[in-house]
This record gives sequence, C-alpha cells and structure tokens, in this order.
Amino acid sequence: QAFGGWEFTSLELEELGAMAVVTANLPRPEHISVVDSKELIGAEEYARTRADVNEKGMPKSLRAFVISRDPKMTVVPHFMSDVECEHLINLVDGYWMPSLVGQATNSTDAEYSKGDLENTLSKTRTSWSCMMRYAQTSVVEHLEHRLSALTGLPTTQLERMNMVRYAPGELFNEHHDGKFRPTTVFVYLNDLPEGDEQGDTFFPYLGLSFRPRRGTAVMWYNAENDTGQEDSRMLHAGRAPTRGVKYGVNCFFNVNHMRQMLQVAPDVALEEAAVVKVFELGKDDDRAQGSEEGKEKKMVAYCLSKDPKLVAVPRFVSAAEVEHLLELLKSEASGVGFCLADGTCVAPPPEVAPSSGGSTSSTSNPYAEATLSLKALQLAETRVVDAVERRLCSVSGLRLECLGRLRLVRPGTKLGFCNRGCGPKSAYICLGEHGEEVFFPRLGIRLQLQCGDMIMWQNVDWETLGTAVEDVRTMRVHIRPDDAADGAFVGLDAFFHDNPLREQQLLRKFVRDDEGAVRDV
Repeated sequence: QAFGGWEFTSLELEELGAMAVVTANLPRPEHISVVDSKELIGAEEYARTRADVNEKGMPKSLRAFVISRDPKMTVVPHFMSDVECEHLINLVDGYWMPSLVGQATNSTDAEYSKGDLENTLSKTRTSWSCMMRYAQTSVVEHLEHRLSALTGLPTTQLERMNMVRYAPGELFNEHHDGKFRPTTVFVYLNDLPEGDEQGDTFFPYLGLSFRPRRGTAVMWYNAENDTGQEDSRMLHAGRAPTRGVKYGVNCFFNVNHMRQMLQVAPDVALEEAAVVKVFELGKDDDRAQGSEEGKEKKMVAYCLSKDPKLVAVPRFVSAAEVEHLLELLKSEASGVGFCLADGTCVAPPPEVAPSSGGSTSSTSNPYAEATLSLKALQLAETRVVDAVERRLCSVSGLRLECLGRLRLVRPGTKLGFCNRGCGPKSAYICLGEHGEEVFFPRLGIRLQLQCGDMIMWQNVDWETLGTAVEDVRTMRVHIRPDDAADGAFVGLDAFFHDNPLREQQLLRKFVRDDEGAVRDV
C-alpha cells in the first residue's frame, strides 16, 4: 500500500488513558505468540533492510505486516532507522521524568472523550517519560509525517511524541490508551541484550507478545468501529526488562486536533540577515560601571525580537565560570570521541552511541552535524552550576522547578538539526574560546557571540490563537568559526519544561544506562 510517498507492503499473518472503561472478564488465551520483527522477514533480510537507508538517514522502503486481522495489528520493521532512533534519544537526554497515569477528573463521557485527566504517579507505572515538542528538529517533523502516512490520519491529530524509558524492573502494568486515541503507534528505539526475554509489550486478551527490536513500529486501534467505545481486547502492558534499558516512543493519534503550527515566512538568506554583535551590547555601560569602585556590574537582557521573543545577555557567565563548566566536561574523558581544545577527549553518552548490530559510524552518520549532547549536568551539581541555573530563571521569568538539567553540547551546524528543546522556552550559552555565530533564518537575524554570551527564545506562541501553538520561527543553526576545532566549539543548552520536572525527578530513583547494563537476575 502506498501512503504519502512511502511504500508499505502488507502481508497477512495467522498513559493517559489509564481510566478507560474495559471489560475485565474476557478470556485470556493459554498460548502466547511472540512477535519478533527479525523473525518475520528472516535474519539476513532483517540485517540488509536495517542498513538500507538513504543519504538523509531515512529507510528507503517500508514493509507492513498485518499480524492480526481482528483486531487489526500491524508491525513495521525498521520504521525508523538506527540514526533516527539515536537522534530521538539524544534530544531528551537529561530530561526524563517519572511516567504518570491518568486519573479521571470528571464523570461525563463528553469530558472524558477530550482526555480531561489528571496525571499522577502510580505504582502500576514505574517507567520514565519525556514529552517532545512538535517539529523539535527537522528529523522529528519528518517522523511526524511518516506516522501520518502509516496511519492514514492527518498530522493535526497527532499528539506530541512521548518518549519512554524502562530500566530493569521498571514497567507499565495492564492499561488501555483510551477511546479518545483511536490509533496508537509504538516504536522501539533500541535492542535489548540477548537473553533478556522480558521488556516486551504484552496483550493478555490477544495472547500476543511483541519483542523489542530497534526501529520496529507496532500499530493498533483502541476503539471499536461500530460503537466508538474502548476495544477491551487492546488492554496491554509494558513489561519490565531484566538485563538492559529499553527505549521507545508512544505516538498517539487523538480524536481532536492537537498539532497546531504557526505559519512561517520564507527563510532569509544568510548574507541578507541583520547582524547583531551580542558581545558589543552594553559594553560602554560596563566600562562606566567598572570605573565606579566597588560597584557590581548589572546583568542586562537585550530584547532582539518581540515576536517571537528573543533576548540576549552578553557576558552572562564569567571566564572563571566557563572554565569550571568545561572542567566538568573533562570528567567524562574516555580517550575516544569528542576532544576539547586542551586534548581531553569525551565519548558521546551511551544513548547516542550505535547499538550492537547497528550500521552507524562517525563517517556515515547523516546526523553528524546535529546537536550532540556531551554531558547532562546534575541539578545544582556545583555552586557554579546552581548559580547559572538561578540566573537563567531570573532572565526567563520561569520557576527553577521547570528548568531541566543543563547540557554541555556540541551545537548543531545544519539547519533543522539543532535541538529546540522539549519545553516552551530554551537558552544557549557560548562556551567556545573562539566564539561563534547563531543564525535564525526565519527571523533574518545573525547573532555573533563570544565566550560567555547567552541567548534565550520561546518555542510556543500563546497569543495568536489563545492556545499553545508551536513556534518554529526560532529554528536556528550554529556557524563554527573558521579557526575553531571541535574542542573549541562547545556550548550549554538550557531547556525549560512544561511541568515542574525537578520536583518529579526527586520522587523516584533514576537508573543510569551503565547501572542498568547486563547483569545476572
């Protein structure tokens, strides 16, 4: 079947919605069928199609296997490529928060159909989650349209993609996604170690167990065609892995229009954009203040654009603070990967390193120019980090509880591949000794930064329609100075979250990837 330019060959084979109304006394089959996308097409063909990607890192072809006709369930091996899976995990590094479940806040069917649920912690769901932004990068936007092509539903009905993470022992007990979500697509983003027979998605009323395979998508329908009520057979569970960390992404299509994007004007060419030397802003005032003995210099935020709001703060962090932050990055030294100017080398975090069996390499990765997370700092990890965090909140006007972990990054140098962040507002601090330039083509602004300068922008427009509309006018690209090697091209990303994630992160212990590695159980 052809959908939106994607060719799907169909072969027939014999959280929020936790308060959905389902029939609890359906028979449960004794025999459990394990669905493994690798076995569906054979190991040799599986390996070939896994490596069969185009120059943009996208799968060249897709095959859809209908593994159940009633209810209809479809499996698409390699729906996402290895590099696309790695890209998604890297985008949310440091922003995981305990997964929540929905509790009904009303009893009317009309209100329930709107998904009017209050999210709370529950012992029945112990995984971690992170809600992404629409079109957080160009890669995310392409995936949103691919999901629309697979389901046959418009992108406007797609909820924000919800990343999930299961460390050994973490689970999501039996639940239903809800009738207000007619279609669910779940995509596995990594392989589990050999010998881990758990970590599957289990449908107890169907007797089907789906084995995690990187990039594989599973699609199903949550409502009955004739009544529109919940199809109780679609009750399912995310069972706990035992020997590794499982990553996935929930892609829910809602009955309502969810995805609203602000219309943007054509991009302005680099040579036609206005140039703002951020490091020159307020220098005369600084000199005047510096001449007054004992008077502390004031931090001044300069508004460079009112709609969307874009501000810049020159000399936001001092030279001593920059040195301290880079020292924290050196603690990740491993002898391979990204190297700082002084020769210290830093490996990419485990989440973005190619998994076993993958085909990604530093020379073939089409996303090599995307933002790369080098280290996610702990909240208030040091006195300097704490001071920088509080300073960012002062400029943003948002609460400290909504500020995620600061991330030391190599900024993206390709338009559309810079991480806009998961929340409504983001900031970036230049830490490179040679400075850099940040270009906003949809605003027609080129910002020249020196080490210590900060810029801050919004990702959501609340005023145009009176509701949250994705504002992609602040999409940007970083331009590396000609004399800057990799190690001199470092910055700090700061993302403000929709929710008080700091409070929620303290409610449960986070198990790191290395802590959740293969172990005897």
